[in-house]
Amino acid sequence: MPDLKAVLRTEFGFKAFRPGQQAIIEAVLEGTDVLGVLPTGSGKTLCYQLPGRLVSGLVVVVEPLLALMEDQVARLQASGEKRVVALSSRLTPAEFSQVLGSLAAQRFLFLAPETLGRPDVIAQLRSLAVSLFVVDEAHCISQWGPDFRPAYLRLGEFRAALQPRATLALTATAPLKVQQDIITGLRLLHPKRLITSVDRPNLFLGFETVAGAKQKEARALALVQQIQGPKILYFDRKKEAERYAGLLQAQGVAAAYYHAGLDALQRDLIQRQFMADQVAVICATSAFGMGIDKPDVRLVLYLHLPESLEAYSQGIGRAGRDGENSATLVLLAPEDLNRASQFAASLPDAQLILTIFKHPSAYKDFTDPQVALIEAYIQAGFSQAQVERQLAARRGEKQASFQAIAALAATGECKRTALLRHFDSTGAAHTAFCCGAVTSAVLAQLAPAAPVRPRQADAWRAIFAQLFNK
Repeated sequence: MPDLKAVLRTEFGFKAFRPGQQAIIEAVLEGTDVLGVLPTGSGKTLCYQLPGRLVSGLVVVVEPLLALMEDQVARLQASGEKRVVALSSRLTPAEFSQVLGSLAAQRFLFLAPETLGRPDVIAQLRSLAVSLFVVDEAHCISQWGPDFRPAYLRLGEFRAALQPRATLALTATAPLKVQQDIITGLRLLHPKRLITSVDRPNLFLGFETVAGAKQKEARALALVQQIQGPKILYFDRKKEAERYAGLLQAQGVAAAYYHAGLDALQRDLIQRQFMADQVAVICATSAFGMGIDKPDVRLVLYLHLPESLEAYSQGIGRAGRDGENSATLVLLAPEDLNRASQFAASLPDAQLILTIFKHPSAYKDFTDPQVALIEAYIQAGFSQAQVERQLAARRGEKQASFQAIAALAATGECKRTALLRHFDSTGAAHTAFCCGAVTSAVLAQLAPAAPVRPRQADAWRAIFAQLFNK
């Protein structure tokens, strides 16, 4: 076994490992399959980047989002690793074929599960030695696979085809059930589970209820003005994200909205402006956040009930990554619980599944999310019976997830203790900076932040330089 701390210093510039990292790396280097659960912002990527520098063969990394792939490629290249590529929809067919043909000369490959499932990609990878197969954000197997990314449900099949020397599944949020979903989905026989606590003591877990939509709006706008530093506001509707961004702009706040309705260039631009402190507040749907590694976010505010405790834990984990005190808040009006309950039941029924399976080509251009989900299952090679079973099981899971997050919102006990219990972690002592209403006393304990830099008239030059690496 090489001197890992020396590699950490020379290759990555860090003096010490964070909790859980070294144990995961050692297991992977020994050829052991690992399920690693580390808190958001604790350096999960190092757990495959460092071994990838030491082993021969290709490291295949499955990522859920294009932005995550591009970010990891850029970081590795910036650190001096040039043998890294991504297979993605951004490539033209000719470029895709060129990258695919170059894999024998590469060290790291990033791709989505849908790309991994392509016959030409599987065939090429089977001809190579895959040293490490990594599933980043592995909770997506349990949460995204049944809902809208069925290719995640085939990762075990793809993994078996590649026969990697070791497999590493990484996530920040995995209670026992999700851990088992990951292990079963990847067809791991006896993986080593390296689980650390999800507790983030520097985050205040705020929960407040208001009388209605107007009171919610007033409270949210006031908090944005009271808290210094970058902020993320989450909504369950695109129009609400846009509306709040407009309200904040009218108050002189550098705000922008972000959702899946924007094209890729618009989303990339907004994300870069936020990371560069040119935008102070992002009003977003769940399309924004995964992989966002901005250290000084001081507030994550939900203006709806998150769909699950896992989604909630992921979302609030974007605050305070620098270890400084930061606030999170779920701000609810009475009608929010009804909306969340309806959303939890919004999966295709047996009749819709039957209808689309009879004439799948007739529905390919439909924008309805339920139709799109069934089409995705068909594209991924699932039978009608398999889809019916998957969605029936998922409907029950979504209802259970709604009940769990609703119970956390309603409980009178310590929110942190209840949250940690769900993730099978030991409860922490309740303190004055723990959970409840975001009072003036809580605000006084938040870390200060640097002011947002105003966008200059020629800011487009710097933005284009970032976009095109000029």
